Amino acid sequence: MGESGETPEETNRPAVLLRRSVEIESAPPADRRRRILIVDDDEGRRELFAKVLGHEGYEIDVLPDGSALVAQVRARPPDLVLLDVMLPEVNGFELCGDLRMMDDTRLTPIILITSAYQDEESAVRGLLSGADDYVVTPSRLGELRARVRVQLRNRRDREMLQWAKAQRATLKTAAMSDALTGLANRRAADEMLEPALEGGEALLAVLIDIDHFKQINDTFGHVMGDQILTLVGRAIRSCTRSGDLAARYGGEEFLVIVRGASLDVAERIGERYRNAVRRIELPALPENVREVRAGAARRSVTVSVGVAGTAGGGVAGQKVLLAAADAALYEAKLSGRDRVVVYSRAVVGGREGPTRQSGTLATPVHLDSLADALGGPR
Repeated sequence: MGESGETPEETNRPAVLLRRSVEIESAPPADRRRRILIVDDDEGRRELFAKVLGHEGYEIDVLPDGSALVAQVRARPPDLVLLDVMLPEVNGFELCGDLRMMDDTRLTPIILITSAYQDEESAVRGLLSGADDYVVTPSRLGELRARVRVQLRNRRDREMLQWAKAQRATLKTAAMSDALTGLANRRAADEMLEPALEGGEALLAVLIDIDHFKQINDTFGHVMGDQILTLVGRAIRSCTRSGDLAARYGGEEFLVIVRGASLDVAERIGERYRNAVRRIELPALPENVREVRAGAARRSVTVSVGVAGTAGGGVAGQKVLLAAADAALYEAKLSGRDRVVVYSRAVVGGREGPTRQSGTLATPVHLDSLADALGGPR
């Protein structure tokens, strides 16, 4: 448990929120008791409707006119409104239009009731004002009960449809997200890369790998390792532009897809991510770990970064692009870690390879061989 009293899992807010969103959306809407609001200035009819519908098991609210209608629907949102057409001051047609303009009642079923306006023109006006039904014989109570039941059934169907859509969106988000860091996952990155490359878009693939991560896990345990992954993911997200994609690509490796960028800015972008990780404030270690393993404790987390691009001396194809970024990352590791290496088609001995500030890779990697060895995008 951390200093704030939270468990390591609770400190990983993106993962917790993602899990809770799936849990919340996993159950369909409950078949609860429905509330009906009756707005009628005729006291006798108002009481009759309340009694009849109350016997059907509905919760009933009543109003004698429309003066308090807005406040009522906001305080106690109804599942259906039974609205008299002939009301003092503001008639039912106008109130129906007002309800349709409110977010709270935009989709709430409204049944207009009247015994006076039985002509076709009035019925058309009522339906066009936003009513779901128009009843001209409110004394036929069996018919009124049936119409209410139908509208509430339709509302229930809409709620189920909305739930199904939300469930599908939630599951899609979960399938394309990394539960630990809250970033996109490998599948999401691959699905973004393929159409972008097919369309000839200029982009950079930035591979970021945490240095000595196995040593961190072996020394401080996997709980601390998970916290480090979460902090690195947060640092990467903090400097990723809208429209770009940051993903945990596997283990301690992250991939950022930078759209509309060429190799001219590759090193600067890579350094932005490297420095963001270096600024991470590490979580406090338990006292027993500090005492026993103080010599192994690292003062900061560092990453090695490999960058490859598709424009301005870059490469083409997802498999080759990621192989080039991986070759640059491998060179960064060999060169001492905590650095950025950019792959370009700089010719060295007749072949291309990763380059860095201090020079070019002495034995450049042949991308076709490396891509074949990888067996696909990675």
